[in-house]
Amino acid sequence: MIVAAMLVGWAGGSVLAEDVKPAAVKKPTAKDESKDETPKKEKVAKLKVGDLAPPLTVDKWLQGKEVKSFAPGNVYVVEFWATWCGPCIVMMPHMSEMQAEYKDKGVTIIGFTSKGSNNSEEKVTQFVQKRGPKLGYTFAYEDEHATNDAYMKAAGRNGIPCSFVVDKTGHIAYIGHPMFLDEIVPQVVADTWKADDSEEFVAKLEKDVNAAFEATSGKDAEAGLKALKSFEDKHPKLAKIPYFVAPKLGFLVKAEKYDAAKEFAEETIAHAVEQDDAMILRSVSSALRPAASKEKALAALSLKAAEAGLKIAGDKDALALLGVADAHFAAGDKAKAKEFADKAVTAADGESAGLKNFVKNQVKKFDDKVDGDKKKDDDE
Repeated sequence: MIVAAMLVGWAGGSVLAEDVKPAAVKKPTAKDESKDETPKKEKVAKLKVGDLAPPLTVDKWLQGKEVKSFAPGNVYVVEFWATWCGPCIVMMPHMSEMQAEYKDKGVTIIGFTSKGSNNSEEKVTQFVQKRGPKLGYTFAYEDEHATNDAYMKAAGRNGIPCSFVVDKTGHIAYIGHPMFLDEIVPQVVADTWKADDSEEFVAKLEKDVNAAFEATSGKDAEAGLKALKSFEDKHPKLAKIPYFVAPKLGFLVKAEKYDAAKEFAEETIAHAVEQDDAMILRSVSSALRPAASKEKALAALSLKAAEAGLKIAGDKDALALLGVADAHFAAGDKAKAKEFADKAVTAADGESAGLKNFVKNQVKKFDDKVDGDKKKDDDE
């Protein structure tokens, strides 16, 4: 879970798979995915690019029109996800934008998920009821894993998010991470995509994306910004990959390019609020915090992002409450930080052991700092 680990590192634990502790930050690659937890079954036939797309077996269409078959002349994106998968959820607002952009060009995006120990029909339904209307694309759910086996298992994929693009003739045009869809879907729609050359094309994309990710893991802010600018110039369609938002903002802060950081943060916050994207808002808040003590404007934006994320996630969301606590703490308001930290601990009581322990460990810094300041005042 490398990109997930990146976001945990940058967003102070804003991406947590259910019942999983935060992963250590590793060097990112474009192949980051969360391990698929669907039950293991007997081996099925291999699925590859160029093959006829298997039919979808669906127990419940949660949003959008039922897709009984892949209609000739239309393009479909079947993306596998789960409620516990942080990287999946991070990509959803971008998938929403793609659906809006290509809706009138015969493209249907289907968020497909299967029953799992931490991905029940109830959890999936609640998620889609809350986020689905704003996302605006189709969601489907299955109990028995027939579709999961026909696609994911047959293609040898055991990580999500994973997308399958079905072309106008009903054949598989692409299998892989949805971060590359901005380069692929336009070609499939325009009938210029060559399945025979897809492996080489995607390999080149992965190489460039991995190089950009590698640059974001370095300590040299100027070099990181230069690498990201080079990537954006070379692949403008991929420039808005959500995984790049936090590192770019972090590098701007580290390089003390505060005006540029303020402008980028304001744009990102406005867009995230429009998309109900609580994860990106927590990432923005976290990236701005190191400059909070020096730049009041950035401290205010960090708090604004955290509070907007809390409004979207709800006042019972432990990570969103923790984000607000962190923003107050960075701005120097220790009392407010402690107040929201206590709320985060209370909210985490009903969550998984991994999340509960993570929150408790994070809030220790607030207790230690407040107690230390109190002791200092008493001594004086």
